[in-house]
Amino acid sequence: MRVETGIEGLDKLIEGGFPEKSSILLLGPAGSGRTTFSNQFLYHGLEKGEAAIYILFNAPPQQVKEEMKKFGWNIEGKIIIFIDVYSWRTGGSEEKYVINDPTDLNTFNIAVSQAIKELEGKNLKRCSIDSLSTLFLYVPSDLCIRFSSVLLAKLKKAGTTQLVIIDKGAHDEKILASLNSITDGTIELDIRDGERVMRVARMRATKHPLEPFRFRITDKGIVV
Repeated sequence: MRVETGIEGLDKLIEGGFPEKSSILLLGPAGSGRTTFSNQFLYHGLEKGEAAIYILFNAPPQQVKEEMKKFGWNIEGKIIIFIDVYSWRTGGSEEKYVINDPTDLNTFNIAVSQAIKELEGKNLKRCSIDSLSTLFLYVPSDLCIRFSSVLLAKLKKAGTTQLVIIDKGAHDEKILASLNSITDGTIELDIRDGERVMRVARMRATKHPLEPFRFRITDKGIVV
């Protein structure tokens, strides 16, 4: 089974989408389109009647909702749970699931388990994490890798396909190798000579091109 990304041109290059219940790293610098990719991936599932979990480290949920609306992606009435790991910096959040201390991995783990339980029977299929790199700022790298491994396994068992954003240049080769070992694929985004480029570096059980290809961000989202 394949899980469509919502980016039609990309889906054609990866046999129809991501492998079901896979964990995919989305690697790129700021401004390369990572969050737009993530939003588009989740919204595509929501439009099909799926439920989703969105773990946010880099922006409050309300900001993400507003950014999605700019592309015509209105999530009002859709089944999505935000886990807010950002708003502790700014003094609070209206979300049900809020992590006020990113170093408290036990509370984080419990929140994810509760969100999964809340969505039982509601067709939970997708999860995005934006961005896992931020957790490395607060938690030692080896502990962060172990926690990420448990987290992704839990989300996979719940039936989700996960998109995990990583900041390009934020991690050394050892950490990237560890992240590769606990995930099933890597998509790289970049900006070269004023153009946005994407590359499918690896993807389990998928025939795909290795060379980079151009993409654009339009008022409808990412177009390959």
